[in-house]
Amino acid sequence: MIKNEQFWHYWREGLFEEALNCKLHEAPKRKGAALFKSPSQTMVIASVSAGEFLYDYMMIDPTVVDGIDFARADDLSNLFSLSQFASTIDTATATGDMAQLQGYVAEQMMAQELAAAGHDVQFPETSNQAGWDLLVDGQPFQVKCAANKQVVEDHLAKYPETPVIVNAELGPYYEHNPMVMTSSVSREQVITDTKTTIHHSEDLLDFEIPWITAGVSAFSNAKRLRQSEILTSTFVRNVATDTVSRTALAATGKVVLGSVGAVLMPGAGAIVFPVVGAYVGLAQGGKLSSVIKRQFAKPEEERLVQALIQLIDEMISILYLKEGIKQSKWKVLVHKLPSSVSQALGLQHNNRIQLLENVSRELMAIRKTVKKNPVEAFGRIITVLGKSGIHVYTLKTELEQVEEAIKAYNKKI
Repeated sequence: MIKNEQFWHYWREGLFEEALNCKLHEAPKRKGAALFKSPSQTMVIASVSAGEFLYDYMMIDPTVVDGIDFARADDLSNLFSLSQFASTIDTATATGDMAQLQGYVAEQMMAQELAAAGHDVQFPETSNQAGWDLLVDGQPFQVKCAANKQVVEDHLAKYPETPVIVNAELGPYYEHNPMVMTSSVSREQVITDTKTTIHHSEDLLDFEIPWITAGVSAFSNAKRLRQSEILTSTFVRNVATDTVSRTALAATGKVVLGSVGAVLMPGAGAIVFPVVGAYVGLAQGGKLSSVIKRQFAKPEEERLVQALIQLIDEMISILYLKEGIKQSKWKVLVHKLPSSVSQALGLQHNNRIQLLENVSRELMAIRKTVKKNPVEAFGRIITVLGKSGIHVYTLKTELEQVEEAIKAYNKKI
């Protein structure tokens, strides 16, 4: 899991802070060497610290550390085995047909992807929870990893208010459905990795969960965005002066917003792109420069102002919820860790809390400017959304209200 000998050296010596500062993987030793399929991805993976990865890994489910002796490197390695998660599944059944085990591993992979993107993931207390499999930023989601979309259709028919996260193969069927989010997790890869790993294991519960590749890849890309290495503001700042057609501009927007896909969650475009498209149409139209026209659209402008304020307030509310989830999980985790380890990982925890607080402050600053220039404020809000770690579905209602307000405002001016 952690392929850096320097990390393991420090860990065996009890130098936990030094170990957690090590990169997750050693950088390639020769030109062209790659840990994954592309050299660029290799460079990104190599930049992730072991502390960043371990914190997010453990915070998905703090109980994974039960029974782990952190003073022993072998025990730390065992942290990543399925045995740490096996209490919630019937391994005897899984041994027979693999279906239950594959579904379980897929859920873990998708949870890791979501956590990597800054979302706070919680599992139900019981394994037979009806209607949903994960709470994402407080929102129930069902997880479906299948070859046939009928399983998704059946869920939506039975639980029409509960959105679904599906495997990559099913995603194309639901590009325009706001109730279905597409994960980058591939069913084919889940099956292949699970079968291959079990085949080489003496014990079903003794293999490493094969979601490290997808998880770390998503983690790396999301991390870069959240540290402003991917400048989403470039898009929202330049759309008003772009001279290309609306169709081309919408396509450009998809490409740029695609860079924040790990944060907004692939498939969430059905929620995001309509409101962004309405914003693009308004900003590109050139009508906003006319002060006189704006005077005749005061009611519509006020409606937009109120919609944006409601969106900001809901985002801040969700950020408080996310902070509460993190603090409660950390409270559980910190009591299970040796003081030396919890102190070192505590730096990661504090950074995550600080990020949420910074985003809240940024939103409050934007809130003060909404009445002065609501259109510009919306551009800033979307930029913040890209780095907030808030799942777009939790803002579905507010974004739809903003979209309608923008359309009415554009029509009037």
